[in-house]
Amino acid sequence: MAKLNVDILEKVAYQKIKQMILSRKLPPGQKIVQDKLADSLGISRTPLRSALQMLEAEHLVESIPRRGVIVKSFTDEEIIEIYDCRIALESMAFRLFTQRAKPSAIEKLRNLFAPFADQIDPIDPQEYRTADITFHDTVVRQCGNSFLRKLFQQGNLLLYIDRIGLVRPPEETLPEHLEIIRAIAQQDADQAEALAKEHLIRSQQLIIAQTQHGS
Repeated sequence: MAKLNVDILEKVAYQKIKQMILSRKLPPGQKIVQDKLADSLGISRTPLRSALQMLEAEHLVESIPRRGVIVKSFTDEEIIEIYDCRIALESMAFRLFTQRAKPSAIEKLRNLFAPFADQIDPIDPQEYRTADITFHDTVVRQCGNSFLRKLFQQGNLLLYIDRIGLVRPPEETLPEHLEIIRAIAQQDADQAEALAKEHLIRSQQLIIAQTQHGS
């Protein structure tokens, strides 16, 4: 019974800390003061350490000698590598989604960006970011390939992508999203895959250019 209680505390601590990282309540680069965090969560140091070990395995925190446990910040090189994986998997997800998508699913994708399409005022980045994440997440989850979806989930790719945030401004990517949705609606899997791949490569190339400029 005691072991069961410890396991439950570890999972609860893991989930709460993970949510704090995702919501940026614990922002990238911040040191985790374990005594303080354990007190705020109402747990002892033992389940907290186990939770942090699980998060370190997911590359959400890192243990640095003489500094302690830090919320992980991605380097430019790591972000480029994440995009390599994203381009390979997600472009295929768009192909598969297009081959299987029902009209109701396509309409939901349209509705995500409809509020921005005819908007005169500047697009709110946070609202657009939510629509962007939901768009890509929906395609991956509903592509019909459970192994591809599991690769995304097990590798935490969507989570990492969410942490990276918007690479390019909404005004630049909105037309690209709408063009991809048109290809999906026309059941043109080749075009949907090509447009999605180009959409992601443009963001990756911007990151590469910024990295080279800064070096």
